[in-house]
Amino acid sequence: MPQLIMYWKNDGSAPVLPKVPEGCDICRYTELDGAMDKWLDIVQYGLSSGRCGEEYYRGSMLSLKLYSEDKCFFILENGQAVATITVVCDYETREGLIHMVACVESARGRGYGTLLTQIASYVLKTEGMERARLTTDDWRIPAIKSYLRIGFTPDRSTEDFMARWEKIYGQIGYKT
Repeated sequence: MPQLIMYWKNDGSAPVLPKVPEGCDICRYTELDGAMDKWLDIVQYGLSSGRCGEEYYRGSMLSLKLYSEDKCFFILENGQAVATITVVCDYETREGLIHMVACVESARGRGYGTLLTQIASYVLKTEGMERARLTTDDWRIPAIKSYLRIGFTPDRSTEDFMARWEKIYGQIGYKT
């Protein structure tokens, strides 16, 4: 089954840097010692089949032509990397991609998914992106709620997508 697709459109409002909770920090891949290992530790929770090695990072990230480690962000909770998101920007088409959003199980339910998507929105706006897209899975309900909160809209271009989105909307009580 293909992943669901969601789209974001820049509404032209000023970028707003999200408020980071006390005890947390935001840092970039380029600022974090051992970033690859920390990234691999995080993405094993829902994005990969257990803890993978460097080849998974290379295949998932470095294979993206426009990937920049400077736009891979981490949430640090009391100094520990607990969540990550990557924003890929195509300055030619002005289209962004939200990629590899994940949070360790022990830090779920603390609003980090929403914080990550707010960071992504901030980056997309400051980098001049007009639109963005992401892909997700039907079962990633907390992530989908976060994406909807910051203005991502579902791709309902096929009957399959429409049916799957209706089912998700029913699960989360979302009104179309």
